[in-house]
Amino acid sequence: MPISLSQFRSPWPAYWRVLATLALYAAYLPLSGYGPSQFRYDAAEYWELSLKFTQHGGFALLAFDEPLRGYLGPLLILPARLLCHFTGWSMLAGARVLGAGWAALLFGLAVPALWARSTGRAHSGGRWLAVLALGFLFWRDYFNFTLSDMPALALLLLGLLALGRRGWGWASLAGALLAGAVNIRPIYVAALPGIIGLVLLGWAGARRRRLQAGVLAALAAGAALVLLPQLLVNQRYFGQASPLVLAQRPGSAPLYLRQLAWGTAFQRYETSLIPAIPRSLVYADSAGQRMLANVPGGRFGSYGQFLGFAAAHPLSTAARFSRHLFNGLDIRYPTPYPTRLHPPGQALLRLLNYVLLGLGLSLIFRWGKREKSSSNSNVLVLPIEEITPQTTILPTRKSEAMALLVALLLPCLLTLPTLMECRFLLPLHLLLLTAVAACWRPVEWWRRLGSPARRLAVLGLLGVWVWGCWQLSEATAGQRRPPREAPE
Repeated sequence: MPISLSQFRSPWPAYWRVLATLALYAAYLPLSGYGPSQFRYDAAEYWELSLKFTQHGGFALLAFDEPLRGYLGPLLILPARLLCHFTGWSMLAGARVLGAGWAALLFGLAVPALWARSTGRAHSGGRWLAVLALGFLFWRDYFNFTLSDMPALALLLLGLLALGRRGWGWASLAGALLAGAVNIRPIYVAALPGIIGLVLLGWAGARRRRLQAGVLAALAAGAALVLLPQLLVNQRYFGQASPLVLAQRPGSAPLYLRQLAWGTAFQRYETSLIPAIPRSLVYADSAGQRMLANVPGGRFGSYGQFLGFAAAHPLSTAARFSRHLFNGLDIRYPTPYPTRLHPPGQALLRLLNYVLLGLGLSLIFRWGKREKSSSNSNVLVLPIEEITPQTTILPTRKSEAMALLVALLLPCLLTLPTLMECRFLLPLHLLLLTAVAACWRPVEWWRRLGSPARRLAVLGLLGVWVWGCWQLSEATAGQRRPPREAPE
């Protein structure tokens, strides 16, 4: 059937989006250039952790005795292990099958559906393709590996989406999905305030008088179903009655507390497959290292000590967090495991990213101005110039949209003090990409700039922004240290 422009102007069915995404990644991942010998580090660790369920012979869910990781991530790898067992494929091939599936769920279903729910306006086919293309351009090689980031985010978004559906079944599914995201990526426990807000607003807003205790019970039951095995594991092996991942080995400091010291001494980290730079691309924070040298033992003994340290150095702490925010959004590699320090096309990727970040920030600024001008209304105003006035103001409650943003961005906020990796700010970066792809209309934007002088000024401002981003990135790159100095 011939393709018409109308197919790009109207929303696509979910199954078409899922199939298109699956086809894209199934075609690309085998050609991405990675070999079985490069399946290493965290990806290989997650794969090996899936062996724990069968370490005593037959399958046993409670045989998972690892305190740093949740059980669900390795459990979801088991189907790929079975596939490799029966086909003789490598671990990398099995990981790619999983990765294509997670990409289909994330870009084909979760991202467009949650955007439609939060704004009241579904992506057109063309704009969804733009979201897919940008996500592919910046994050494509993450789906080669069995890491936790993409599965956890997909489950989080799907859980937030299920929260907006009526019925006990949807509530229990939402609880299971959200608990799964927290088990795979413990930092997503920070999404809880936003989740609570969605529960209160989504079910106690328009349907305030019909809120039933059974719905909340179903939500809790779904979460308990996923968290109960973790609770039993923690009790059996570590003597702690917690349903959350402990994220620390017995007798050692919590991983997040150690990350706070690492994030003070270093401002960025990449895991390296570059032969000349084995294992770590690590970038120092000279000022942070000097201040950390005055802390006994060069580390923080408690969270209170870190808060005291931050309060004693407010300006340097704010500057460090700002650098971490930029470094987390400064995508230099579309992969968690770069094989070259300066791969082909890196400069273009960075420049495009800086332009998109600038456009995303401008959309947020315009949205803020419109929200201020419409502060007496209870609707969400998109930062775009729509063609028809009736679609400029959307019937989605601002409070619900704010709760969604809290659920997505608060986990990102809590990663800012840590040793920054780009994947830590994945929700924020994808949100900016999605907003630009969904909202920016270049022809309309150019026309509304008006006079040539104004157009020249805006282009000049954009050029200054890109130049400033480039200089900040290069300043960070100049702080690269040998792998032997990387924290462990």
